[in-house]
Amino acid sequence: MIIDPHVHSNYSGDSTAKVSDIIKYSRQIGLDAVAIADHDNMKGSKEALDRFKGLDDLVIIPAMEITTSKGHIVALGIKEEVPPDLDPVETVEIIRDQGGIAIAPHPFVRYRDGLFSRLSSLDVDAMETLNSRYIIGYSNWRAKKMAEENNIPKIGASDAHFLEAIGSCVTDVEADFDVESILEGILAGKTNVFGDRTPLPLIIKEVINKKIKRI
Repeated sequence: MIIDPHVHSNYSGDSTAKVSDIIKYSRQIGLDAVAIADHDNMKGSKEALDRFKGLDDLVIIPAMEITTSKGHIVALGIKEEVPPDLDPVETVEIIRDQGGIAIAPHPFVRYRDGLFSRLSSLDVDAMETLNSRYIIGYSNWRAKKMAEENNIPKIGASDAHFLEAIGSCVTDVEADFDVESILEGILAGKTNVFGDRTPLPLIIKEVINKKIKRI
């Protein structure tokens, strides 16, 4: 299963991608599963599940990216929104109580609230070791090193904030075609990550569009 477990829709506020377009594009490029992980809400995930659940070629993983008191956590497989601004330990507990898994996204990128730029340790279920926005530099290298030293399953993700970035980094997980199996595969560490950097011209275009939107 080739999945992109960290994509943002326009419900994040800093993304221009509509949910319907995310689903269409994910199918077009051949993803097997996608998680719309918007900042501190599940509106994108819930819209996707309401409108597109039951597709025979794409699994939609319910998700959100949660702001904790120490940084961001991506929750996969949750049923309800997790409150922001809690201690990260409490946030992980709430995610697991819902049957979800807790992933540390861009863990060493301080200006993007990476958890491990502020914490020395936290019991997470998986870690982004390949994030397409930071593919060159310290963050991914340090995340991979930490994951390997601590036997933490590895995740690759686009962290896409616009359509063309979706699938730029992905996770290949040994799993069946359903959410539960995907989560089990990640927890078991049956993952490989691969991909490339989000093209710089697209990032520049994203920044310009955000500035125009603010104006």
